[in-house]
Amino acid sequence: MSEAIICAIVAAIASMFGSWLSSRKTAREREAAEAEREKERAIAEAERAAKLEMRLKSVEDKLDEHNGYAKRFEEIGKRFEEIGKDIVQIKTILGQKGA
Repeated sequence: MSEAIICAIVAAIASMFGSWLSSRKTAREREAAEAEREKERAIAEAERAAKLEMRLKSVEDKLDEHNGYAKRFEEIGKRFEEIGKDIVQIKTILGQKGA
């Protein structure tokens, strides 16, 4: 074989080897970049979940507070009914005495 053919074969092999190494490095870089993006997505999702949990807790606290008011209003309503009955009785008694 002539030196030119051997040189061309060695150059082709070296070129293919270099290309293969380059593609492996690029693939590793892509995998690392994808892993980093996935990590960032996971962190962002965790932050959103934490914010949602805080908002949900806030809503639950407000709901508990409003439920307390609803119970109080129910008690107040019952007391007004009693007062109304008492007023009717007083009017009846006063009406009988005035007649």
